[in-house]
Formats: sequence, C-alpha cells, structure tokens
Amino acid sequence: MAKDTAQDGREIEVLGTCMTQPDIDAQHEHNIPPALVWSYAQEEALVGVSAQHAGDKCYRLLPDAEDRARRIAARYAGLYFKSAKKSAGKVQFYWPALAAFVVKDIVEAYRFDREDVLEGGWHTAARTSLIPSVVSEGMSGASPYAHAMRVYAALAKGNLWLYMDIYPWLYFFLRFGMNKDGSLNEARLMDHVTKRDATEYQQQSRAAVEQLPFGRPWFNRQQARQAQDPVYKRASQYFDTQPAWGGMDGGYGAHTAAAYQAHNYVKANIPRDGDNYLLPVSKYWSKFREAFYVLDEARRELTRIAQDGAAFGRLEKTAKFPVTAEIQDAYGYLIAESRENNPASKAVSQFNELQSIAKHEQLNVLQPLIYDDAKLKETMDMNHRFARMSDGLMTTKYRVIYSAEPDTDSADLQTVFDPPPTVWKQFFGARKSLPDPDDRMQYVKQIARDFHNLMQTQRDYMNGELRKIQGWGDGDKNE
Repeated sequence: MAKDTAQDGREIEVLGTCMTQPDIDAQHEHNIPPALVWSYAQEEALVGVSAQHAGDKCYRLLPDAEDRARRIAARYAGLYFKSAKKSAGKVQFYWPALAAFVVKDIVEAYRFDREDVLEGGWHTAARTSLIPSVVSEGMSGASPYAHAMRVYAALAKGNLWLYMDIYPWLYFFLRFGMNKDGSLNEARLMDHVTKRDATEYQQQSRAAVEQLPFGRPWFNRQQARQAQDPVYKRASQYFDTQPAWGGMDGGYGAHTAAAYQAHNYVKANIPRDGDNYLLPVSKYWSKFREAFYVLDEARRELTRIAQDGAAFGRLEKTAKFPVTAEIQDAYGYLIAESRENNPASKAVSQFNELQSIAKHEQLNVLQPLIYDDAKLKETMDMNHRFARMSDGLMTTKYRVIYSAEPDTDSADLQTVFDPPPTVWKQFFGARKSLPDPDDRMQYVKQIARDFHNLMQTQRDYMNGELRKIQGWGDGDKNE
C-alpha cells in the first residue's frame, strides 16, 4: 500500500483517497481526464478488499487472503445484480456471476489446504514429520506442506491480481458508462476503454497498486521480515544440539522431541496481529500440529517466488492493466446486449461477453501470473493425478460448483476437470494438465456452457445462490 506517516510517527498504509461520490447514481459530466476516472475505478477495487480503520480513516488491505476472497466473490455477485438494476434491465453482467462461484470455490480450496493438509494428522501420511531431514538438509519438495503452500500462494496471488485487473473494467462500465435512465454512454465507453494505464493513475492510487502483495516492494518487505523472524530463529535452535535423522545415538527420538518443542514454540509465539507476511495468516496457526515444519515450507515457497525475476516481470506487465482485444470485445457485446429487446438475443450477447472475459482472464492474466510457474505445474499435475485415481478421496478434484455451499452431490451443479471416461482410464489413462492453456481453455469452455445452461433453465436457483454469496461482502455501499 502507499505509505504515509501519522503525527505520532506511526507508519500507516493509505489506499488512494477518500470516497467523494458514494452514490453510484450521481452524475457529473465534467471533462475529467481518463487517468483520474480509471484511478477512481481502481480505488474502488482496492477499497473492496480493505478495511477502513476508525482512528485515521485510512483503508488497509485485508491481510488474510481468505477474507479477501470472500469479499471478491461478494463484489463479483454485486456487479451481476447491480448492472441489471442500474441499466433498468438493459444490461446484466454475466462473467461476474460465474466468477462469484469460482472464487467461492477458491475459498473452499484455502480451507482444504489449511484443515486437510497444513493441520497435519493421519491423512497427511507423507507429511514432513516422517522426513525430518527436509529441515536440516533443505530437501524441500517431498512434503505435502510444500505443495499446499505452493497452491495457497498461487491462489492468493492469482485471485487478488485478477480482481485488480477485471473488477475496474466492469466497475467503470457500471459507474461511468451508464446514464441515469439506464442507457449507455457508448462514446465514453469505447473511448475510455483504451485509456486505462496504471502508470498514469493518481499518485496514491498508483502507489497502492505497486505495493500490493506479490509485487517487488511487498516481497522486499516480506523477505526482510522473514530474515529477522525471531520465532523461526528460536524454534530452529531446538534442533541445534540434536543428532541428525538416523544418527548412531538415538537420532529419531531426539529429533522427534526437538520437533515437538519447535512446533509448540511456533504455535505459542507466532504473531497474533494478523501478520500480513504469513501464508496463511497467523490466526490459523494454533491448529497446525507441526507448525515449525509448516513455517519452514512457507518460508521456502515465499523465498522461491521472491527469487523468480521472470515472474516479477510478468506481474509488472500485467499490473499496468493494458486493454486487450478481449476486453474491447466484451464492451462491444455489452453494448449489443443493451440494444436487444429479445431475451434470446440478449442471452447470446451475455454468453459472448462471458467467453470473451474468460479468455482474457485465463490467457492474458492468470497464465503469466501463475500458470507459467513450472513448479506450480508440477504440484497441480500431481494433485490432479491423486484426485483422479482416488475419485477425490486423497485430494479434491478441480471443479466448479454452482452453489453457495462448498460441495454438492448433484452432477448437474458441477463441472469437473478431465473426468475419466472409464475405470481403467481413471488409473492408467492419459491426463490433462490444468496449467496447460489448451487443456484449461477446453475446460473453461465447458464451464461456460454448463453455467449458461443453468442460467437459462434454473435462473431463480442461481440468483438465490448468488444472493447468498453477495451477502459475504461488507455491504458494497460504495458500488
């Protein structure tokens, strides 16, 4: 976040400027430069995943990726409903409705990583405690904790930055592209869509984007804090006087005792202030049975990401939020929808908008941000192999569930990635890879078809579930 200093010397985090037009129907036709209008739209995205502190009135990013995901899901659902209301039914955003369900599933993925992997237990059969040498010898990668941390970090990065990219595109359309009577200001929409550039934002808005998690400045702070972490340093000392794994003088027992002390020390002393540099944040750690091993893997994964210069380059390119052909096409489909009176024709425009933004989302944003990471691909392919072979018992399948609930027994309310057609192929057949753009886009197209079918045949049900997800937000009073 952009930084400032209070009168008492405290460093505070500032997100843009105070909201000046809380009423979404307020209309001002002043000739405001596009850069400032886009700054306003970006600020709205930032505020959506932040909390305003009572004392200094400054917005601070929610430190917990899971809390941010709930807000993001609610904001997407809000765009779906509010676009129809403000346009008097002429336009209803379609992609955000699907995105609300997808982000709801990301919330469940976080929970799975925490409770079914990071908390340890019998079901984490190959957990690090069975391979203590990973701590002393740096053999990271053998532990499910490492894989869970890799997925958790990728979800946190991809979900936040995708929201920072797409939410302002749609919020701008809603806030500045619709007239009071619900008609569209087509000239402004088609002119301004080409003029979004984060490097030209108002200074505080620009700085706030630059300081977001997973950017260079954030990682510089994170790595400095990690290097000075007194909890990790003290917990590591429990191993200093113990023989290595398999040593001649009872190494296993001594190592186990040292690990037990290290785990308890981490659980008792990890910061309780919602630490912005821990994944997951500290409030969850009291339940991690092997907290020191989890902390060790978290540090390794964050250091690995911090050393990936190519990934920083891809993020910085994406974080300028340049217009793409897919976003321009989506604006065109929304304008076409506004001109249609026939429900079937409107549905075609909505489906086209959905597909266009989905292509932008997957290929222009998520592919460079997370899926081009070779290590993440290894982890995701391994997870898919175990999920497919165990029919979801060993780890969760990759799927979208069209419900506000985390799970469903209905085959009609879910789209599963790469389901095996036969039992033999479940174990021995070729498998697709979700990080592969061709495989993933085939899956995304199936999701779009299934979602569209449900929206056409079970709209009341889908609206009801989306209302529940919208309720996860903070009231969205500024939308």
